[in-house]
Amino acid sequence: MDGPVFEHGDRLFELLGTLVRRPKRGELPGEVPKRDGIPILGLLGRQEDALALQVEQALKAAEPQVVPNQLVDMTAKWSEVVAERGNPAEAKYLSVEWQRAELCRRVLVDLAAEFSSARHGHDRRVRFRRLGLVNWLLEMTHTADQPDSDHGQIMLRRLRDRELERRRLFGFMRSPSTEVALQGHVPWWAYLLGLHLLPVFWFRVWRGVGSEYRWLLRQPYMAPADPGTFIGFALRLTQPRWGREDPQQISKLMINAFLEDLRVAYRRRPWRRHAHRRTAYCVAFLQGVSDQNGGLELVRLLAEVRNDTGAFDPLLLVTSRPEEPVEPVLVRELTDSPTPYQAWCERLRAAGGGRNAEFWHLPVRVPEPIPDGDDRRVQQGERTTIASRLTVPRPPVWAGRAATAVAATTALAVLATGVGITVVDAWDWRQQHCGLGPSDPDARTVWRASTGECVGVAPHGFAFGAKDPAVRRTLSIIARQNRRAEEIHAGDPTRPIVTLVHLSALLSTPKSGISQTLSYAREQLQGVASAQQRLLGTGNDDPVLRIYPASAGAGMGFGADAVRMIERMMKSDSTIVGVTGLDQSRKATFRTIAELTRVGLPMVATTLSADSLPGASALYYQVSPQNRREAQISVAYAGHLLTEKRLKRKAVRIVYSLDPTDEYSDNLRLDTLNSFHDAGFDTYPRGYVPAHPAAGTPPGPSALKVGEEACKFSGLVFFAGRSEDFETILNATNNTCGGSNTPVFLGGDDVARLGADPVRRKAFPRVPYEFLDFTVGSASCDDPSDLYSTMKDLFPDECRDVRDTSLDGHAALAFDAVNLYVKAITRLRSAAPDVPLTPSAVWHALSGIHDDAALAGESGRIDFGGRVDQQVPLDKLVSIQRVEGAQRPKQMGFCGRQGKDDGADWCPAPEKVQQ
Repeated sequence: MDGPVFEHGDRLFELLGTLVRRPKRGELPGEVPKRDGIPILGLLGRQEDALALQVEQALKAAEPQVVPNQLVDMTAKWSEVVAERGNPAEAKYLSVEWQRAELCRRVLVDLAAEFSSARHGHDRRVRFRRLGLVNWLLEMTHTADQPDSDHGQIMLRRLRDRELERRRLFGFMRSPSTEVALQGHVPWWAYLLGLHLLPVFWFRVWRGVGSEYRWLLRQPYMAPADPGTFIGFALRLTQPRWGREDPQQISKLMINAFLEDLRVAYRRRPWRRHAHRRTAYCVAFLQGVSDQNGGLELVRLLAEVRNDTGAFDPLLLVTSRPEEPVEPVLVRELTDSPTPYQAWCERLRAAGGGRNAEFWHLPVRVPEPIPDGDDRRVQQGERTTIASRLTVPRPPVWAGRAATAVAATTALAVLATGVGITVVDAWDWRQQHCGLGPSDPDARTVWRASTGECVGVAPHGFAFGAKDPAVRRTLSIIARQNRRAEEIHAGDPTRPIVTLVHLSALLSTPKSGISQTLSYAREQLQGVASAQQRLLGTGNDDPVLRIYPASAGAGMGFGADAVRMIERMMKSDSTIVGVTGLDQSRKATFRTIAELTRVGLPMVATTLSADSLPGASALYYQVSPQNRREAQISVAYAGHLLTEKRLKRKAVRIVYSLDPTDEYSDNLRLDTLNSFHDAGFDTYPRGYVPAHPAAGTPPGPSALKVGEEACKFSGLVFFAGRSEDFETILNATNNTCGGSNTPVFLGGDDVARLGADPVRRKAFPRVPYEFLDFTVGSASCDDPSDLYSTMKDLFPDECRDVRDTSLDGHAALAFDAVNLYVKAITRLRSAAPDVPLTPSAVWHALSGIHDDAALAGESGRIDFGGRVDQQVPLDKLVSIQRVEGAQRPKQMGFCGRQGKDDGADWCPAPEKVQQ
């Protein structure tokens, strides 16, 4: 061993060898079961340079393979930072706090560059994906100035170029050591190939599924939920000083990224051969740490990150510095018994959850070198030399490439004999049940459909894969209230428990589609939850209510399957008495209604309006008006526009979907065509092919083409399709004639879903439009009503963040649908208290909602006229809402009964019961 001979140096190297050797199973310390952790080894003495050199030599000479290590001179590194970024006269100047964050970045980049080097073996290099991404974003700019308007686009373009360079197709341009490099340019020929082989849409997808991108939004530092998207958080990282970010949070983010990359590289899995070949921990030697050079702060931040994450990281951090007169942690001697490592293990064994940063420190006093001529020097030198020949475990034979090939072949043979079938079946079971394990209470009533959607019934809060946190919170609240209902019933059996299933098409997304979990789906659930909460809060002998959210898949495609699951649940749960919800008047919706009729469950639809729906089942009711009533009101309003000369020509172009499965659009087209024709309007039907057409859709123009054509039409453009296609039409019109000579648009009730979304509706500021709504509109949580006062208590975040919550009335309609059941059940129990609450009894009671017993609902008066076959409320409220840019829709008038008001004077005659 070259250099000074330290007394008891052999014990120092024995301690070092203990800390770098990785156990065959689990992690250090093996002496403490179920506790993982590696202490921060502090070497306290005055011979820092010689000591650091000897430790580095020992690690590099380890057998049978080198221990990954990197020595960092903290004083030199700090001087480098101050020299480059410490001059206030230069544009790249950093304050002292940001200089320390820059020091942290440079140290971590140096460590990552070394640990990803091929010097430690080709298959033991570490890929620093997360640190590489964070470092790249932080180093994109070096200014504290406010970014310009193109900053975001420039960042995305350069980030896309970086991803292109890292792909396997360009493997010769990429290696683990380039993860922390600041790539930003690729050869022109690679970019040209990338335009064909790596389209822009792929990059968009990768931003959502890439491990480093997902990790960045889940890690705990810098509040990544603000704003909650990768792009927004990435922009904060590119301009941290302008955004007044906390430099210590930046440092912790970098440290956590560095450690997480190490964790991933060392994470043992049967299929990850490289992880099993890592038999020694990485060593970072920070030489000469002090308060002045930022080294002690860096060590403290790393210890705090360990405490914050609670995760094991495979890094041995060694520091060296002179001993202070007063040390915060007891300094151990190399000759102590128990040894310093054994003493630290005992601290780990006894430690609870309240660890501080000092817990990780293991300071050891390094004695002074033995002077030349001392008799002890030769023998101590020999012992130290022997101890410094570090050995680490050999990688297991099975982790070699040849063994891997044999193991793979053997595994395939075992699978063929059936042993692996059990594993596959268990995996398939989880996949079929949306990733839920058998112990999850919702696992057996939900499943993954052929389209990739999660469908079924989830009484216990499963979100069917919905990403919207507000939807997930709402479902969680409903599950909590279900548990509360069961507790109330158990404590007071005189309050019967009844269960309604809320069946929706909007809680999941097919693999090939786009997200349909929009604000109106959340608002329906919030309306249902509010009705449930109000019933739970009452006293006396009122029933208590459970709500079972159910998903029928996009377009109600799996509604019949969901009903069959409800039927199976009814065999063990006799409290299920009805269904609310149902979305979109499509053929699949009719099949769902037919299946509910077969099962014998009454249903109250919230938003369905097709004329033919009541004829599909005697058990069917709805709280919204029909399309024929919409058509009558549309004609009356168009006449009003002519009178006020807002409409230049007595003509109407009826825009509808060519999708043969969309019963709503086809029915509304026919109703409006007949009503406008009877009123003397020139009628011009115009079909379009929707964005996601069903099989059998005939050829026709796109919604974009129809929107461009609308600029030339001087009459009324009535839209009878879906809100997502109306957005396309508005976009085309906005780009073609927006701001001047725009057509007069009037949309059906489905357009209310667009008006409900404050982000979507402001995308077309130059094209005003109007639509029919099934409520008075412009409601908010501040309204003094049963619904909105309850929503304000249940969903304070949504009410605070979104001024126009429930604007489209879906919350009110869902609230009324549930209360319709509640009123029917209450009347039934009052008239015949001994009659069991069965689906058939509740269905019969629904027809009694009329005249004095009518429901004064949040969406208007609900009166079924006293006839058993009257399944649609009479003269139900329909309002006209106008949207201009991002402003909240303005009500232009309404028709129907709302309190004592019978609506505008231009409305058609009220509906009456047909004898």
